[in-house]
Amino acid sequence: MTDETEFTRVLDEWRALTSRGGTDVDAWARAFGAIAREEQQLRAEGRWVHGRDDMFGVLGIERAEVRHSAIIAWLLDPCARHGLGTAFLERVLRRAFPDLVFGDLDGARPTCEVTRGDCRADIVVWMNDATVVFENKVDAEESPQQCDILYERFIENVGARFVFLSPSGRKPATASGEAADAFAAMSFADMRAALDESLKGPRATGSPWGRRAAEDYLRTLGREFR
Repeated sequence: MTDETEFTRVLDEWRALTSRGGTDVDAWARAFGAIAREEQQLRAEGRWVHGRDDMFGVLGIERAEVRHSAIIAWLLDPCARHGLGTAFLERVLRRAFPDLVFGDLDGARPTCEVTRGDCRADIVVWMNDATVVFENKVDAEESPQQCDILYERFIENVGARFVFLSPSGRKPATASGEAADAFAAMSFADMRAALDESLKGPRATGSPWGRRAAEDYLRTLGREFR
């Protein structure tokens, strides 16, 4: 299409539009002007906003597996400055193992990225009477025999228990035999519910900023995992 042909087409469309009466075009102009003024007013009042308001989302790490493991381990630590004490740990364990009782919650020591031979556990919660191993999968696939190997490397620990955490709450695909029976499946929605319940409960001694961090992570869980 030549420039002249294109110009003629646009001119014909404009003539057809204006032939309907100038009042329509004037009305549109007034409407667009009102919309522009409303936008300016909303911007001036700080009400024209967009984007995320949770720190994980702002930093672009809302699907970063290792970051989720780090903050979950922090929340599982009774002595961390989130002010939840053992509340979150207790609720997570209750959801994962409803028929078990864990006695040493106050002394729990969560650790991330624990290497054992040729495998690495995302989170291990060490207690006097139990060792709870978490395998966390956000978007990544399991490596070959990953959970079978994880089970073999940690099963000799006192009171060894295993949790497979994923967005859907599925069972691990790489756990077979005794390992398949050993892994409790949890979803991030379960984590969100446990954190929500914990934040609504009595407060232990902590930092206001720590509590805000926990509340901020709750927003991330709500946005990313339903």
